Amino acid sequence: MLTNYHTHCNMCGHAGGTIEEYVVEAIKKGFVELGMSDHLPYEGDIYGSRMSYEDKDRYLDEISRVKSKYENKIKVYSGFEAEYLPSFHKYYEQLLNDSRCDYLLLGVHFYENKNGVVEYVHNIKDTAKYVDYAMAAVEAMKTGYFKYICHPDYIGVGNVDIGDDHRKAFDLLIEGSIKYNVPLEYNANGLRRGITPLGTTVRYQYPVDKLWTMARNSETKVIVGCDAHSPELLYDEYMQEALQFVAKGKYNVIDKLMD
Repeated sequence: MLTNYHTHCNMCGHAGGTIEEYVVEAIKKGFVELGMSDHLPYEGDIYGSRMSYEDKDRYLDEISRVKSKYENKIKVYSGFEAEYLPSFHKYYEQLLNDSRCDYLLLGVHFYENKNGVVEYVHNIKDTAKYVDYAMAAVEAMKTGYFKYICHPDYIGVGNVDIGDDHRKAFDLLIEGSIKYNVPLEYNANGLRRGITPLGTTVRYQYPVDKLWTMARNSETKVIVGCDAHSPELLYDEYMQEALQFVAKGKYNVIDKLMD
């Protein structure tokens, strides 16, 4: 059963393809469900690599239009990929109470540390902070706002070897995933990025083998996310590779996200 809930469109500023073009491509490829999940904008446009805050309603309205137009061919859902910042909890609740917004995904590109300071994962030099990243993600899981966590192994972007701090972080993520019933995403876009020299080895930034070895045979639910930034990527060779990986592994795989 082909589904995908991690999808970006041209409105985010770093992807191509309109919402309708994605839906048409999904129908062509035989998808039964498609969720749009562009990066959540924040009032004041305080974070980059996403649509402007003033475009949020236009985005939701366009998904609503396309939902209706293609309702006899595919189930379309509207959502956002969002970081969790505790000070914005009312904003998340407002979105989830908006009939136009079906879901939120958790994508931890940045997080609030214990002192309330926002940390960007790409800027982390001290790997001990990876545990803080995982703790922040688990706090987000507790809220019940998020359907699943995108690329939970995003700390793999660091130019370091995979080590004990990664393991500690992954332990927390797996434990939180099980406790709060928040699936972990095996991200096809990480495969698309290819392997690169990091630390003393050559590897994917993500998915990180260590996490997926640890998650195997556990109770945590696993879902594949295409993380498509162009319509033709919805069911490309990397999405197929990701689906095959979780199917062959001993994972508790789900393919439908919505009730």
